[in-house]
Amino acid sequence: MKDTDLPRGFEPADSDFEEAFPSWSGVDTVDSDAGGLGRFVPGPGLPLGAAGGPSGALGSGSGSTGSLTGAPTGGPMDMFWASLAPFSVFAAFGITVLVVVFVLWTADVDARSVLGLGAAVFLLGAALLLPAEYYLVKSRLDGPVTRLERELRGELPWRPENDVILASLRLSVQAVRDAALEATGSRARDQERIAELHTRIEEHAAAERFAARVAEGLRGAEVMTTFASEVARLVREVWPADHVVLLGRAGLDVDFQVLFHDGADGPRPAISGDDSPHYRKTALPVPIKEAIRRGFYAESGLPFSHDPAFPEARSFVALSLEHRGAVAGVLLAVSSALVTPTAETLRRAQPFFSVGFSRSQYLREMKEAAIRDALTGAFTYDYFLSMLRHEVARSNRYSRPLTCVIVDIDGLRRINEAHGARAGDQVIGEVAQIVQNIIRSSDVLARISGGQLAMLLPECPGDAGVVVAERVLAAMAEHPFIVQRQVVERVTVSIGVSVHPPHGVTALKLVDAAHRALGRAKAEGRNRVALVDESTPPEA
Repeated sequence: MKDTDLPRGFEPADSDFEEAFPSWSGVDTVDSDAGGLGRFVPGPGLPLGAAGGPSGALGSGSGSTGSLTGAPTGGPMDMFWASLAPFSVFAAFGITVLVVVFVLWTADVDARSVLGLGAAVFLLGAALLLPAEYYLVKSRLDGPVTRLERELRGELPWRPENDVILASLRLSVQAVRDAALEATGSRARDQERIAELHTRIEEHAAAERFAARVAEGLRGAEVMTTFASEVARLVREVWPADHVVLLGRAGLDVDFQVLFHDGADGPRPAISGDDSPHYRKTALPVPIKEAIRRGFYAESGLPFSHDPAFPEARSFVALSLEHRGAVAGVLLAVSSALVTPTAETLRRAQPFFSVGFSRSQYLREMKEAAIRDALTGAFTYDYFLSMLRHEVARSNRYSRPLTCVIVDIDGLRRINEAHGARAGDQVIGEVAQIVQNIIRSSDVLARISGGQLAMLLPECPGDAGVVVAERVLAAMAEHPFIVQRQVVERVTVSIGVSVHPPHGVTALKLVDAAHRALGRAKAEGRNRVALVDESTPPEA
């Protein structure tokens, strides 16, 4: 045992000593600074110490000299003489009595007087010698205990002395101290483990309750905006988010669009088209990138923001949202607080968020399938007519121009016969993509028949519509169509343009006017733009 094996300032409970030493029920433990049980210092006589000898010490005081009771110190012989002292005293007293009786008997003294004198001497000796013998035995047997008690009380500092009983008692106290230390340490470790288990159980129960609220709250959130609003509310229940952003993408190689943003100024739905906020796939912030890679990201107390869109943010939580087996969205929550609670609850609820997002995506795709062409992604002819009627009514009310453009692919039948219908479909899809890249996000593109596309250009006069059509012709001339391996086709289009109201006051008449202009472009040699002939009177 070394001096460093025990912590300084350790104070075992009174019950530990009372159990080991019942006679010490009145002994109080003292602070280590008072020289009591603060630290065990092996004395020069203990086998545990650095020098040989039977004695040890308790306390933090340095060795000092002096006597406790004034009696000489002893060793093993003290026990021997203390045990023989009563016999020797009574033996000496008996011899003295015999000598006195013999002297008196030879002096011819009355026997009754001799017996009385002997009894008086015996009683006098007993009255004098027995208390002295009692004190001698008690001091030899109780002296070490008394000194140890005073050391425990801090009344005496430790001084080396050769006392077997005191050394044995100190060894016993050290054993009790070691057992108390071990029991206290084990009890503390058990309490820490129990507290940790309670914390984990409470966190798990809280996460389960939150997951149940998430499942219940997202049950009726089928529209993406409703889903995003409910998600923002649920996130703020367990994490102090300043902004909650829902991102989505249509494929693995496209940018992330902001579908929903709930900030300090309230929720802001997504803006469709190229003008909507987005994150480029080549420059994603760290939280979004890590969420896509690991599925979950949480950091707090950052010295600087990881997202340039939120320069004041210091804490981030990002969860990936899957759809059709791939990451199609990211739920991003940011906070300006340096210290935030754990996001473990959000991590446990991530599958529920992902399922709700995927369901909203499926419903959106089902609605899109009813109004979208499967080959080109453009709107269907029925949806185009409904949008055209709406824009015609709006144009009539506010006297705004409206242009209708019809694009027809030249020589599509020849491509189908030469390379197959699959090559023809490929050409139609590429032409639709070229046109979609040229028109504005507020414009409408639809496929009205096999190789014909229609464009609806609100707030666009006739001359501006002709400029858009000429841009399409230029883009078609620069685009090579690879229909088969090492087979490149040059594809041209013919375009007819009509304007409301000069060329038609209703949706169907405006479309018919654009068809007449398209027929004129075909008749004049194709690969050109034709506006409705001004000499032809407008149809009423």
